[in-house]
Amino acid sequence: MSVLAGPNDDVAALDLGDPRHLRAIYLDLLGRTPTAAEAAMAKASRGDILLRRLVGSAEFWQTWYEEELYYFLLIDNFRPDDGVDLTDPLERGELHVLDAVRALVSGSAFNRRNPGNDTFVSVVFEQLLGLTVQDSTGLLEAGKRMYDGRRTRLLGDEGDSQADIVRIVCAQPDFAESFVARQYARLVGREASREDRAAWGARLLERPFDFTELVREWVGSTEYAARLARLRAKSDAQFIRSLYVDLTGAPPDYDSYQRMRGALASLADAGPLRSVLARALLQARRDELPERDQIDPEQWIPETFVRFLGRPPSSAELQDFLLVYRQQEAEPATIVLSLVTHWEYQYY
Repeated sequence: MSVLAGPNDDVAALDLGDPRHLRAIYLDLLGRTPTAAEAAMAKASRGDILLRRLVGSAEFWQTWYEEELYYFLLIDNFRPDDGVDLTDPLERGELHVLDAVRALVSGSAFNRRNPGNDTFVSVVFEQLLGLTVQDSTGLLEAGKRMYDGRRTRLLGDEGDSQADIVRIVCAQPDFAESFVARQYARLVGREASREDRAAWGARLLERPFDFTELVREWVGSTEYAARLARLRAKSDAQFIRSLYVDLTGAPPDYDSYQRMRGALASLADAGPLRSVLARALLQARRDELPERDQIDPEQWIPETFVRFLGRPPSSAELQDFLLVYRQQEAEPATIVLSLVTHWEYQYY
């Protein structure tokens, strides 16, 4: 694995000149594609500088927090409403990720989302330790007794409340290992080895504020660069936020984002609705695109491919697009629409 050695060392595995690599970095760290200004700035920067600017930023922590809420299904009516915003103390370095997860699972929203001893204990074991409760019936029964207020021994410790269950579980090495394995898989798109899980988990238990450094190492690694050889599906959140950035130059406001994500999450196959949303947003911003007589199609079409797909068109694609553009007198919006509704736009 390629590890960041210091502030003056570039991350060899990062190729900031590759638009697809750069888009992947932004999508994985910030949940969106880079703006035109950010892409231009990144091309003139170094990999280590870019990662230090992105990882640990306010937007990085907001994206991480939203992903954690979604992982625990603390969304819509179950979203925490106690007024506590964990992203601020995370950004300031006053709270680390393991305690942030513990705070989420200890909160009233998690309790409402998982009512009853069987559901609560099962979800805690499965989502925090990676256990299959069907294979751990003894632990499940002990946890249920503790949930019900009976003094019980669980995983080598004693307690008699829901809070004790969370406290005991979050003190286990498997909690940190399961956490880093989940984060690595989300960012790098592959499973971590058992040895890496153990090493990263132990490191995070010893130095819990090292999470941002781990993320920089993961994204700067040869494993991350190698993942780009295959396309990876955008999540609904990544699709919505990158669609807005690509078409408007800025992420969506929170209400628009939540409405669109809720609509997409309600469908087993969100692909057709994604195309409808892309068409509607493009129609609303159509006037911001250049006029037909303002562009050179031989230059503008390749630039548009790079902007929306992270790659230039093949020779055959370019000739086909030029043919349609010239013979059918297509408008620039027609070209953009064909790209944002193409299957490849749903991947990165």
